Amino acid sequence: MPKSTLQGLDDSWLPRLAGRVHRLHDAVRQAIRAVGGPASPSGQAVRAEPALAGSIAAVAVAALLVAVFGTHDPYDHDGSLTSPPSPTIQPQQTLGPQPGTSVAAYLTAAAFDLRHFAEVSRGQPGYALVSLRRYLTPAEAAQVFTGMSVTRAFVRVPSPTLFTSVYPVNVLGNNVLSNLLLGMASQSRFAGLNAKTYAQIVAGFNPHTDREKREKQLYEKLAAAAKFESVALDNPSACACVFAVLVRADYLHLAGLVSVPDVRAVDPAAPSVPLDQLSVLPLRPDFTTVVPRPGVFGVG
Repeated sequence: MPKSTLQGLDDSWLPRLAGRVHRLHDAVRQAIRAVGGPASPSGQAVRAEPALAGSIAAVAVAALLVAVFGTHDPYDHDGSLTSPPSPTIQPQQTLGPQPGTSVAAYLTAAAFDLRHFAEVSRGQPGYALVSLRRYLTPAEAAQVFTGMSVTRAFVRVPSPTLFTSVYPVNVLGNNVLSNLLLGMASQSRFAGLNAKTYAQIVAGFNPHTDREKREKQLYEKLAAAAKFESVALDNPSACACVFAVLVRADYLHLAGLVSVPDVRAVDPAAPSVPLDQLSVLPLRPDFTTVVPRPGVFGVG
């Protein structure tokens, strides 16, 4: 589609979406008050345990985003918005650490699972999550996984101040570099649309209370992070953003990855588990002690 056409869609679609968000925002804010009002049990709980306030706010924001975007998670940036919905299949196995897990304990468990994979796979390939020690450029990642069947890469634009998102990038075939470059550039477009949407929301705010001011600040931070991501991902070859990769390989190839300096962990699934029954939680390089529990910005 020509760029001018896409720009026209942005200009016509974003203001309508922003208006819808504001209407839903008012409804959600009323729900927050109902949940956390002075006379409500939740309101009493928040005063007794202030940490619960973040959880209630996170639930409200999630409700708002689901109401706007439908059942599609706006943070699941898989770029498949035009694909028809697939039947829900319960995952049989999770790769990667659950929130709240000790990183050291997860790394030990992944090493044990790889040894177990050697015993049960009988030379057959299986899926494995490969976590990296640092954020790599697409060229560096392609070098690590040369000749391997890469299914998906996980990218994030690192920032010391912004809460940036994780973007899965589908990689089809063995040409890892070209697929990463194409996928990251595509996600730049997605992040740019998010940035414009959040900016439209911020522009429509007229906060009066402290709560409303905090809500406006939330969207300002989301807009800043999305814009930062869009700029970085628009130059994918220079973006050191790849931090985990899902591969399909036999034990010998997976074991070979363990000795690669940039590889932190190789976490295999059972050989019989297909891709659509895997739940993947990639481990970020900057998580070194405990995997944070998700909050409003995806970081506890």
